[in-house]
Amino acid sequence: MKKVLFFIFSALIFSSCSQNFGEKNHITINGKNGEAGTLKTHFAASNKTLRLNSGKPFIFFFTSANCGACDEAVPYMNYFEEKYADKFEVVGVMNGDLRFDEAFTLLKKKNINFKVITNTKSVDYLSRAVGGIYGTPVFYLYDKNGTLREKFLGLTPQNRLEESIKGII
Repeated sequence: MKKVLFFIFSALIFSSCSQNFGEKNHITINGKNGEAGTLKTHFAASNKTLRLNSGKPFIFFFTSANCGACDEAVPYMNYFEEKYADKFEVVGVMNGDLRFDEAFTLLKKKNINFKVITNTKSVDYLSRAVGGIYGTPVFYLYDKNGTLREKFLGLTPQNRLEESIKGII
């Protein structure tokens, strides 16, 4: 009887916890009007999918505060954000432990017009979700179902990224 009760109790706890497994809210800065916002991700380890709450395909642009190659990619990330905003999302994930005021100042200085995640816990979470980040820039392109379609390491030409984006929207 104890084993049965233990099994039922364990199953109830597991089922109540598993409903939101992999779901996380991230604070973003530099949204549509330059303000802070939130972005919800859904990560499923079983099939390695990562989706956004919007249901749109997206690109994670992993960057860092002192990365010259990353700075070179900012203008075309801004371009993608503007051109494909209704059907695609650009999300910057900036490594570095910056306070929000420092991050806002940095984004303005670098002329970044897309939403960016800078919170250390969220950056670590997303880095682990994609399999680890060992340098920047890195671009992860996901379709609307959360399937990783392409990964680009290092500075990648704008036209190469745009071809891939057009292929999933």
